[in-house]
Amino acid sequence: MNIFHHITVLAEELVAGLCLRPGDCVIDCTAGGGGHTALMLAAVGSSGKVIAIDRDSAAIARLQERFGAELAAGTLQLHQGVFSDLEALVRGLGLVGKIRGIGADFGVSSPQLEQSERGFSLQQDGPLDMRMSMNGADSTAAELLAEASQEELADLFFHLGEEPKGRYFARKIVEARVDQPFTSTKQLADFIVKCSPYKGHSRKHPATKIFQALRIKVNDELGEISRLLTQAFEVLAPGGRLSMISFHSLEDRLVKHFFQDKAGKRPPLLPHLRDLPLLVLPGQEVYGRIIRPFPLIPREQEVHKNPRARSAKLRVLEKV
Repeated sequence: MNIFHHITVLAEELVAGLCLRPGDCVIDCTAGGGGHTALMLAAVGSSGKVIAIDRDSAAIARLQERFGAELAAGTLQLHQGVFSDLEALVRGLGLVGKIRGIGADFGVSSPQLEQSERGFSLQQDGPLDMRMSMNGADSTAAELLAEASQEELADLFFHLGEEPKGRYFARKIVEARVDQPFTSTKQLADFIVKCSPYKGHSRKHPATKIFQALRIKVNDELGEISRLLTQAFEVLAPGGRLSMISFHSLEDRLVKHFFQDKAGKRPPLLPHLRDLPLLVLPGQEVYGRIIRPFPLIPREQEVHKNPRARSAKLRVLEKV
C-alpha cells in the first residue's frame, strides 16, 4: 500500500465555492491525497467528470489506489505533471469552455514535509533536495546554494522568503560553503540557528523563511501559480469558478491581484497604483466577479486539528 497521508485544508469550503452541479466537469489542480478530489466527485456525480493533476508521483500512486472504482468508471482522470500545463491538457481533451470549476491548494503536502528524503523538513535530516517532482529535471536546493552568488541568494531570501536579514544570511552561507558545501537539511537548519542574529524565542524555526525561499525557487512556485491563473481563467466556462487556497503572502498577493484585475478593480497597466483600493475605471472591462471581498480562513476547530492550516486563505472568482 502506498503511504500518502495528508490532511486536506478547507476541503468543504474550496469545493462549495465552486458551486458544482451533477454532470459538471471540474479540475483539481493539486490533487495530493485526494481530499478535494473526493468532494468534487461527490458533487458532480456519476454523470460528471473530475480531472485531477499532481506533479508528485507518490501522490498519483496513492490516488490510483484510493479512486480505483472512479478511474474504471471514467468519472475521474489522473494526470501527473505541473498545473501550468493546464491549458494544453484541457485543449487536448477538447474541454475548453466546458470546465465549470477549477480548484487548487498551493500548500506543500504533509507527506512531502514529513519524508526526510524529500528535503523539505526542518525537523528531520535528509538530502537538501526540495523538488516537488523527483525526476531529476530541476536543480536541487543544494545545487542552488552551491552555485548562486551572494547577491542572488540575498535577493532570493529577501523576496521569496520575506526574510529581513536575507543579506546577512546570504553572506554567512557563502562564507561557510567555501569549506563545506551544504548538502543536508539538518546541516543548513543548524547553521542558520547557530549564526542567527535574532534573540529570544519564536514559534517559528529561524530557518523557516530560508527554507521557504529555496523551495519556492527550486520549484518555480510563483511562476507556476501565475501561469495557472491565466490558463485556468482562459479554459473556464462562462459562469464557472476558480477556487484557490494560498498559504503565504506571496501566493495570496498573486491570486488577489489576478482576481481584482479580472473583476475590473485595479488597472493592470499602472503598477505604481497596484496597492491602492481602486474602483472600476471608466471603460474598463469586467471579466469576473469576486465572490467574497475578503479571503475565507479556516475555523478555529480546523486549526486546532491541523495547525498547518492556520495560514490558509481561500479566494473564489466567477467568470462572467
